[in-house]
Amino acid sequence: MGICAGLWVWGRRVIQTLGKDLTPITPSSGFTIELASAFTVVVASNVGLPISTTHCKVGSVVAVGWIRSRKAVDWHLFRNIFLAWFVTVPLSGLFSAAFMALFVYGILPYV
Repeated sequence: MGICAGLWVWGRRVIQTLGKDLTPITPSSGFTIELASAFTVVVASNVGLPISTTHCKVGSVVAVGWIRSRKAVDWHLFRNIFLAWFVTVPLSGLFSAAFMALFVYGILPYV
């Protein structure tokens, strides 16, 4: 449910950020991005590493843009994406703990 809601609310913005704002993507660079992402996922899966396909995709977009030209990548935007990856896990943990505490100590005793 949460993934569907997130995709509905933020999907278009995420696609625009990766597809246009981070670095310009041509058909050939798009093919290279997809191939590199798929290769990374297959190798990591065979080794047994849990990875995020979103992280692979962003890494491939940045790598292809960086190889084309170091100035082709919006490094300020990439920094924001990178920092958001580290903020997401602790914040979601805090929200989950708050909802669980509310449920266990606030609602459950009265049921």
